[in-house]
Amino acid sequence: MGTIQECIFCKSTTNSFNSVEHIFPESLGNKEKILDKGFVCDTCNNETLSKLDAELLDFEGIKFMRTMNGIESKSGKVPVANFPNLKIENPDKDHVQIHLQTMKHVRDQSDTGFKLDFRGTRKMDAKRLKLLARSLYKIGYELVCLDHGRDFVLSPRFDEVRDIILGKKDFSGYILMGSNEKSENPRVSYYPLKDEQGREFMAFDFVYLFVRFIFDMERREALPEAGTKLERMTVMKFDVNETVSGKPL
Repeated sequence: MGTIQECIFCKSTTNSFNSVEHIFPESLGNKEKILDKGFVCDTCNNETLSKLDAELLDFEGIKFMRTMNGIESKSGKVPVANFPNLKIENPDKDHVQIHLQTMKHVRDQSDTGFKLDFRGTRKMDAKRLKLLARSLYKIGYELVCLDHGRDFVLSPRFDEVRDIILGKKDFSGYILMGSNEKSENPRVSYYPLKDEQGREFMAFDFVYLFVRFIFDMERREALPEAGTKLERMTVMKFDVNETVSGKPL
């Protein structure tokens, strides 16, 4: 049985527990989904897992949408979205500034607006995407803990997920990435699905602005093969050789 203070990640009962745990970053507007002190130790919160929230905030799809919509961080700043040939700023939340390094065509739409059409591809960094995967698993794991308690998530059922979150095991598997209806406040949920053999597993669903992630919390790897399109979603497959397959949206 879990003790009053036992870390849900490293299982320490002797480390300090001085902070509450925001299940997803405050910079995404999280004020309510919080684990009380005693669930995540300071070592995990401030050292082992400290990069994971930042990786989620820096994910280009989320950062781009936050910039375009003028959504401030916890420090009150709107992020700047940087791409190889493009920088986007929103200095006062009323005017979006787009800086191009090469000339592009801007087409007048009306007296009050314009249309800027730019396209391109960007190589996906497998190491950063694996940090992103750990960050998403961390959110899902903590959400399950919030609803079902410490003892439930400390069961062997989630041993592999904990090892991935802590970086003890290299992440490999499937994540669905895609677009969704706009949701300015992050929407996080989990629900049961069944694989081809009829076995039930827990799927995690995270939506923020137009970006959506879905993955298997129980590591059944029951999702379709890489590159499969499912209702505006693309299946991304990661393997231990630092490669990513599947087409980015």
